Amino acid sequence: RLELLKEVAGTNVYEEKKEESQKIMKESDAKMAEIIKNMNMIESRLAKLDKEKEELTQYYSLDKERRSLHHALLSQKIRGLHEDLTGIEREKSELKVDTAENDSQQQVLEAKKQELENQLNAVVKDLQRVEREREELVKEEGDRFKDEYNQQEKVNQLVKSLNVSQKQLQGKAQQIQRLQQEITGARQHIHGFEPTLEAAKREAEVITSRFNEADRQLEVLLSIQSSSQYANKAERDKYLQNEMKTFERTLSARKAESKKAEEDKQRIKDSIKKAEETIAQLKQGMENRKKQRETSAQNQKNFEAKRIDITKEIKELQYQQSQITKNRELAAGECERTLHKIQGAVNQSATRALKFLDKFVRDNNIKGYYGPLIDLFDCNDRYTQAVEQSGGGRLHNAVVEDENVASKLVSALHQSKQGRMQFLPIKKLRPEIPRFPEDASNAQPLISCMKFEDKFKPAMLEVFGKTLLCENIEVASTYRKSHSVACVTIDGDKLAKKGSMRGGYLDTNQSKIKLNKQLKELTGKVQTMQNDEGQIAQKIQELRQQETKIISDLHKAQTDSHAVQQASTTDNRRIENENGRIAQDKEDLTAKEDILRKNAVDMAELEHRLMALQDQLASPFSDSLTPEQEAKMKTLTEQHTLLQKERQAQSYKASDLERQKKAMENSLNNKISQAAELQQEMDSMQDQSGDQDLEVEQLRLQSAKQSAKQCTEQKEAKDVEKNEVKAQKDRVEVELKATKTQLRRQGAEVEGARKKLDQLMDKKNRFMSEMDSAQAQLRELGSLPEAFDKYKDRSQKQLHDELHRVTEKLKTFKDVNKKALDQFNQFTEQREKFRERKEELEKGADSIRELIRKLDEKKDDAIQTTFRMVSKNFADVFEQIVPGGSGELIMKTSDAPREDADEDAGNGAGPSRSIRHYVGVSVKVRFAAGGEVHVMRSLSGGQKSVVALAIIFAIQKCDPAPFYLFDEVDANLDPMYRGAVANMISKQKQGDGESTVQFITSSFQPELVQAADKHWLVTHSGMSRMVVGTLEDQLDIVRKNQQTAAEQQALQ
Repeated sequence: RLELLKEVAGTNVYEEKKEESQKIMKESDAKMAEIIKNMNMIESRLAKLDKEKEELTQYYSLDKERRSLHHALLSQKIRGLHEDLTGIEREKSELKVDTAENDSQQQVLEAKKQELENQLNAVVKDLQRVEREREELVKEEGDRFKDEYNQQEKVNQLVKSLNVSQKQLQGKAQQIQRLQQEITGARQHIHGFEPTLEAAKREAEVITSRFNEADRQLEVLLSIQSSSQYANKAERDKYLQNEMKTFERTLSARKAESKKAEEDKQRIKDSIKKAEETIAQLKQGMENRKKQRETSAQNQKNFEAKRIDITKEIKELQYQQSQITKNRELAAGECERTLHKIQGAVNQSATRALKFLDKFVRDNNIKGYYGPLIDLFDCNDRYTQAVEQSGGGRLHNAVVEDENVASKLVSALHQSKQGRMQFLPIKKLRPEIPRFPEDASNAQPLISCMKFEDKFKPAMLEVFGKTLLCENIEVASTYRKSHSVACVTIDGDKLAKKGSMRGGYLDTNQSKIKLNKQLKELTGKVQTMQNDEGQIAQKIQELRQQETKIISDLHKAQTDSHAVQQASTTDNRRIENENGRIAQDKEDLTAKEDILRKNAVDMAELEHRLMALQDQLASPFSDSLTPEQEAKMKTLTEQHTLLQKERQAQSYKASDLERQKKAMENSLNNKISQAAELQQEMDSMQDQSGDQDLEVEQLRLQSAKQSAKQCTEQKEAKDVEKNEVKAQKDRVEVELKATKTQLRRQGAEVEGARKKLDQLMDKKNRFMSEMDSAQAQLRELGSLPEAFDKYKDRSQKQLHDELHRVTEKLKTFKDVNKKALDQFNQFTEQREKFRERKEELEKGADSIRELIRKLDEKKDDAIQTTFRMVSKNFADVFEQIVPGGSGELIMKTSDAPREDADEDAGNGAGPSRSIRHYVGVSVKVRFAAGGEVHVMRSLSGGQKSVVALAIIFAIQKCDPAPFYLFDEVDANLDPMYRGAVANMISKQKQGDGESTVQFITSSFQPELVQAADKHWLVTHSGMSRMVVGTLEDQLDIVRKNQQTAAEQQALQ
C-alpha cells in the first residue's frame, strides 16, 4: 500500500534523481581518492627524475658518436646492395623476353584447351541428353508394347466371345429351322385334318336333323297318347301354349347370347387384326433401327479410325515439338554463353545501359532508337579484326535519330542509375573525312569494306570514316606519314594519326564482331525454332479440338446406338406382349365359337320342340291312337333310339376330332412362339455380338502396333545418334589430351623460366629487404651527425672496431633513463592538472549533497499531501460502500535520522529539517456503527475485497486513470456489497466531470452486469472470441452459472 501511495504521489521521480545523485557522489569520491593517490605518486617520481638528468647528458654524447659510426657502415652497405640490384634487373629483363614468348604460346594453347573443354562439355551434355531421351524412349517403348499386348488380349477376348456367340447363333438357327419344319408339317397336318373334321360335323348335323324329325313326330304321337290326361282340347292347348312360350323365351335368350357372342367374336377378330398390324409396324421399325444400328456402327468405326489417326499425328507432332524444344534449349544455352562472352568483353556500365535501353524503348514505344553500332553493319570476315580495332569501345555506342531521343534516354539512365552510354545522333553528326590516297592497290578506306543502310552512314563515317585499311604495318606506316591519317592493318595493328601504335596477337575467337554475328545467327535460330514450336503447338491444339469433336460425335453415336438398341428391346417386349394378347384373343375366339356352336345346337333343339308343340296344337284332340299311329309310333320309337345312339356316337367323334385339332393348333402356336422367341434372342445376340467393337479394337490394335514400331524406330535412331555423339566425344577427348600434353610441356618451360625469375625475384627481394632495413636503420638514427665526416672514408674494419669501443662505454649506462627530461616536465604538468581537478570535484560534491537534501524534502511533502487526500477519500468511499461503517488509513513512520544528515552537517550544508522514514500504511475499518475495529489480517476474504476496492476508488479520485480492468472483483462479496460496488463504479465512471473513466469488468454476479453500459460475451469454439451481447444474454449466463454452482455444491 505504501508503494502504491508513493506511485500515486509521484515520488519515483525524486527517488530516481536521488539514486542518480548518490551514484554521481560515489563516483566523485572514487575519483577524488584516485587523484590524491596519483598526486602522491607524481611527487615521488619528480624527486627521482631530478637525479637521472645528469647521467642522461653523458649518455647522449656517446650515443652521437655511435650513430655517426652506424651511418658510415650503413651507407657503405647500401651502395653495395644497389650495385647487386642493378645486375639482377639486367638478368631479369632478359628472362622476361623469353617468358613473354612462352606466355603467348601458352595463351594460344590455353584458348585451344578451353575451346576443346567447352566442346567436350557440350558433347557430354549432348550425350547425356541423348541417353536421357533414349531411356525415355525405352520406357515409352515398354509402355507401347504393354498397350499392344493389352489391346491384343482385348481383341482375342472379343474374338473368343464372338466365336461363342456364333456357335450359339448357329445352334439357335438350327433350332429355328427345326421348329419351322415342324410348324410347316403341323400346318399341313391341320390342313389335311380339317376335311375329316368338317365331314364329321356335317354327318353329325345330318343325324341330328333326322333325329330331331323323328323326335318331333314321336312327340306328336306321344302327346296324342297323353291327351287322356287333359279333360278337353282347350286344357291341352293351354298347356301346349304355355310350353311354347317357355321354349320361345329360352330361344330368345339363346339368340341374344349368340348375338352377343358374335359381337365379341368380331371384336376379338378386330383386336387380333390390330395386334397383328402393330406387330408388323414394330417389326418394320426394328428393321429400320437395325439399319440405323449398322449405320451407327459404321460411323463409330469411322470416328474411332479418325481419332486413332489424330492421336497418332498428335504424338508425332509432340515428338517433333520435343526435339525442337531440346534443340532450341541447346541453341539458347549457346546464345547465353556467346552473350556472356560479349558482355565480358564490353564495359559493364555500357552493358547495363544497353540492356536497360532495350527494355525502356520497348516498354515506352520510343521511336528513333536503333541500338548499338555493332548491330547496324556487316563486313567480310577478312576485315573483322581491322574494323573491331578501329571501332574499339565505340562499337557499342547507341545510334539514335536526333538529340531529343538521346536526351530522353540520358534522363532515363540518370533516373534508373543503370550505367552510362555514348549516343550518336544521326541528324547531328557532321563527320570530317580526311584525304585518302587515290588508286592505291595496297590500301582503301575502311568504311568501303562495310555494308550498312544509308541512313546510318553519318554514324559509320563518324567512327570508321577517318581510318585507312592497309595490307601490313609497313604500308600503314607509309600512308600515316604521307597523308597524316589513322591506319589499321588487316591483322588489326593500329597506327594513330599522331604516331602512337597498337598491335600484337589477337584471339580471333574472342572477336566482338564475330561473337555479335554469331549471337544474331543463334538468336534468329532460336526465334525460328520458337515460331516452329508455336506453329506445332497451334496445330496440336487444332488436332485436340478435332479429337474432342470426334470423341463427342463418337459418344453421341454410341448413345444413339444404345438408344436404338433399347428401343429394339422395348419393341421386342411389345411384340411378345402383342403375341401373348393374340394368343389370348384366339383362345377367347375359340371359346366364343364353342358358345355359338352350342347355342346353335340348343336353338335347333328349341325350334324343333316348338315345331313339335305347334304340330300337337294343330292336331285334333283324341284320347287314343289309331292303329296306324301306333304302328308309326313303334317304328319312330325304334328309329329314335337308333338315331339317338348314332347322334351320340357321331357327336363324340366330332368332339374328339375337335379336341385333336385344338391340340394340334396349340402345339403349332407353341412352336411358333418358340421360333419367335429364338428369333428375338438371335436378333438380340446379333445386336450385341460386338462385331463393330471388334473392328474398333482391331483398329486400336493396329494403331498400338504402329506406335510401338515407331517408338522402336525412334529408339534405334537414338542409338545411332548416341554412337555418333560418343565417337565425337572420343575425338574431342583425344585432341584435348594432346593439347593438355603440349600445354604441360609448354607449361614446364614457362615454369622453369618463372622459377628462375622467381629466384631472381627472391634474391632481389632479399637485397631490397636488406636495403630497406639499412635505410630504416638510417632513418631511425635520425639526421646526419656532425662527426660523420671524420668516419666516412674509413674502412669497415676500422669502423667496426671504433663502434665496439663506443658500445662498450655505453653499456656502463645500461640503467640510464633516456626520457628523464621529458618525464620530469610531463609529471610537473600532470601534478598541476590533478590539483585543478581535485578542486572541481570538491565543489561538485557540495552541490550534490544540497540536491539530495532538497529531493528528500520534496518527496516527504508529496507523500504527506497524497496520503491526506487518499485517506480522506478512503473514509468517504468506505462509508458509501459499507453504510454505517467507517475506515481510516494510518501512516507508519520511523523517526531514525537520515543516513547523510551528519555528513551534511559536517560539510556545512546548512540547517535541514527532520525527514521522516515511512515504513507502511495500515488500515482500520469498522463494518457497523459502534462495531469492532478491525485490521486487515483479521478480515475475511470478502471484507478484504471491499477494503481493496475502497482504496482503489480513493486513489482514483486523487489520480484517475483512463480505464480500470476488474477481473471478478465481486466474486467474494455479499450481495449488499456487490450492489454498493456497482453503484460506486457507476458514479466513479464520470471522473472529474471533464473526462470520463472506463471500467472493464468480468463478472458472474447480476449487480455489476445490470449496472454496465455495454456487454460482451466470451465464447469458446476452438479459440476464444468476444462478441457483443445484451443484458439479457449476460443475466442468462449468470443464472446458469449460479445453477451449476448450486448443483455442484449439492453433489458435494
